[in-house]
Amino acid sequence: MPGTIPLSASELNALVITERVNSCLSMAGIFFVLITYTFSSHFDKPINRLIFFATWGNIGSTVASLISDAGPLAVVGHKTAPLCQLQGFLVQRVDAYWAFCMAINVYLVFFRGYSTGQLRSLDFYYLFACFALSFIPAITFVFISSPSRGHVYGPAIIWCWITPSWDWMRIVFLYAIVWIAIIFAFAVYAMAGKVIWNKRRHLDGFLNPLNENPFTQIVTTEIEITHQERFIVKEDEEAQNTSERIEQFTPYSVNVQVDPQAQPGRPMPATMRMRGITRDIAESETNPDAWLYARVAFLFFLALLITWVPSSVNRVYAMVNPDEVNFALNYVSSFVFPLQGFWNVIVYIVTSQQACRRLWNSMTRRNSTRQNANFGPNFTGGDVDGQHRFPSNSKQRLRSISSFSNT
Repeated sequence: MPGTIPLSASELNALVITERVNSCLSMAGIFFVLITYTFSSHFDKPINRLIFFATWGNIGSTVASLISDAGPLAVVGHKTAPLCQLQGFLVQRVDAYWAFCMAINVYLVFFRGYSTGQLRSLDFYYLFACFALSFIPAITFVFISSPSRGHVYGPAIIWCWITPSWDWMRIVFLYAIVWIAIIFAFAVYAMAGKVIWNKRRHLDGFLNPLNENPFTQIVTTEIEITHQERFIVKEDEEAQNTSERIEQFTPYSVNVQVDPQAQPGRPMPATMRMRGITRDIAESETNPDAWLYARVAFLFFLALLITWVPSSVNRVYAMVNPDEVNFALNYVSSFVFPLQGFWNVIVYIVTSQQACRRLWNSMTRRNSTRQNANFGPNFTGGDVDGQHRFPSNSKQRLRSISSFSNT
């Protein structure tokens, strides 16, 4: 733009390096989300579903950031370049619509009593709306040009996007949409926060993002013990009669207390030792999974703020000072924009801690088995110093009997 003070070569180089390094982090996170959600049932749960959908939108912005200054450099004179047009199209595809949809779901959960099953029925409409609303303008801009202003997509400092001559379209078709989503989400989360604050005594675990699921502590223990009782003692007539008498009661009529010393393992970190919800509160909440969904949506909202607040400040500065390019603001924008996929995978991991641990344990066990096989057929790994090692499932059954006998 005439009269604009350009960035130096070293400043541009710093922007490009930062952009591409952070894009690699996001791309690694994107692959992790797509692969684990697709191939592992442990990650397939309602609170991860919209993150999975939004991740597809992150692919475009991440690829655009990897292209970086190669897009503007491909433009020769006033002629358009396919790489530049592609980059502009990808930058225009943002995931702010998904944050808007998550906020809608939080509203439906807290103030309309929707369950996770009802939320799932809305997925098709969200998919269509989010991808259509971002795709239609993005692809339309590829074909718009004028003799005086040129193409809509063109060089814009560190990548190809909507050129300064079409600056009003940046506000209308991107920043306005993002901030409508942010303001709506903020209003919904403020109302939901009031509800959570009123129940804060019973929701200590819920308020801690590191406590993955405060609602399933008691129910999970009861289901596992009830299931294993019938399987363990089926050959012992007296114990079998005892098990059958227990089975006649509903799961909620049995008050199970597990002795902490009967469960080996390292103690949980202090940040994870949060008070689980009581049975009375669990029964009063008709859809605890939906409450957890609300927590994930709020974390996703925070990631949206981290991405778009610096970029919005940079845009306002550019409008007020059209003849200046602020390196600091551009650097912050180039730092946070490529990290959209990275922030999403952080939220995904925080809300899938159990699934991540299972995945890690599965990988380490597989590696250990492969190493044991290298010792030859005489190494079984089952006997150490003449002591027989029980299979892991046998240990679990014995611990269940011990826990039951202590009740």
